[in-house]
Amino acid sequence: MPRVPLFVVAIALANFLVPLNSTMIVVALPTIAGDLRVDEQAVSWLITLYLIAMAALQPIGGRVGDRFGPRRVLLVALVGFAVASGLAPLARDLPTLIAFRLLQAVCACAITPNAMGLLRGGAAAGRVGTWFGVSGAMSGIGASAGPILGGVFASVDWRWIFAANVPLVLAILALGWATLPRTPGRATAPPDVVGALWLGATLAAAAWTLTQVEQTELTRTVLFLAAVALSAALFVRYESAHADAALPPALFRSRGFSGANACIALSNLALYGTMLAIPFALGPELAVWSGIVLASMSVGNIVIAPVAGALVDRFDPRVPVVIGGAVIAAGLLLPVATAYTPGLLLIALPVAGAGVALTFPATRVAALDSAPLRFAGLAAGVTSTSRYFGGIVGALMAGSAVGQGDFAAIPLTFIAFAVAGLASAAIGGVTLRPIAGQASVARGAVAGPEA
Repeated sequence: MPRVPLFVVAIALANFLVPLNSTMIVVALPTIAGDLRVDEQAVSWLITLYLIAMAALQPIGGRVGDRFGPRRVLLVALVGFAVASGLAPLARDLPTLIAFRLLQAVCACAITPNAMGLLRGGAAAGRVGTWFGVSGAMSGIGASAGPILGGVFASVDWRWIFAANVPLVLAILALGWATLPRTPGRATAPPDVVGALWLGATLAAAAWTLTQVEQTELTRTVLFLAAVALSAALFVRYESAHADAALPPALFRSRGFSGANACIALSNLALYGTMLAIPFALGPELAVWSGIVLASMSVGNIVIAPVAGALVDRFDPRVPVVIGGAVIAAGLLLPVATAYTPGLLLIALPVAGAGVALTFPATRVAALDSAPLRFAGLAAGVTSTSRYFGGIVGALMAGSAVGQGDFAAIPLTFIAFAVAGLASAAIGGVTLRPIAGQASVARGAVAGPEA
């Protein structure tokens, strides 16, 4: 492993922050519900609204970074995240807590795409994949550490889940201020405010509709999806005619960009669907084992992610994506063959996690390389949106299999997740291409101290 520049450390820590706060609060929901005197269905909106906001707003967060400079926007977003985290413990009712949680989500939507945009612009020639792998490993650590830390904090006081962010964010902010490369924005046409709001509303409506499938009649769901599709079609028409669109449709004319985002969605569909299905597959009597085997899934992710990044630097994105998709399928088919024996799950799930880790840096690098450098933040936001939508669909598939107590459908669900992995491999092998001119991608790279 090469030494890691300090600006990459700052970006990796910023990317650690977002998944940490996505998962840390989950285990505290019953405690929060009891303390604020609300039912568990109501308190679940702390998760649902965060997920919808993250799915809808990340392209906009990246677009703002392209206009005003990703360094500036990232630092401001970190300040906002610290403020929201510091105010949340003061909430005395659920609506107030949800408001601060949404402020966290809005700031997180600016952190992730601009961190990735800075990573692309500042990575040294031949190291872009490695740095994305390091960042991916930190994201995996954040996601796996969240439930553990959340449980510890919740055992004392759930407010520490929010308050503990403040010193962490301040440390990231100080390191980022000192090391992040200075990146000017672009002086272009007036901001596409209408397009940005339209995009956010359309994505939020789509995400909300998907999360309500189980509670809504089929006819009404179809009508909602038709309305979302019509809004999306009109949005594309509007953006095609705008001088400086919030989401230029031309980005998706790139086969590499569209293919990379499809791979991201499919691999995360398999990942998050599996995370929801495993506790039902094992049953309530093995709840402790459920936590252990799900934690083991992150082991493969954390270990393989930096290696996967190095593969991108050594070969091209197609190699780790094709291998990763096949490994995801192998890891998810093994539980079907072994009737979900906990011991064998401790082997199978790290394999699946390693497959996801293999695809992570390759698909992100491929997507960003397929977009003009001036749209780096926007492209990074789109990849994050693809990840969240894949997770939403995977969770819905798992929920549908167990929602009516039909546990016999779980093996078919795992087979579907394995097929998603194979589809990711196939799409990646056909649509992705070697990184064009690593030196040009890293043009203007900033040399700095290393850690």
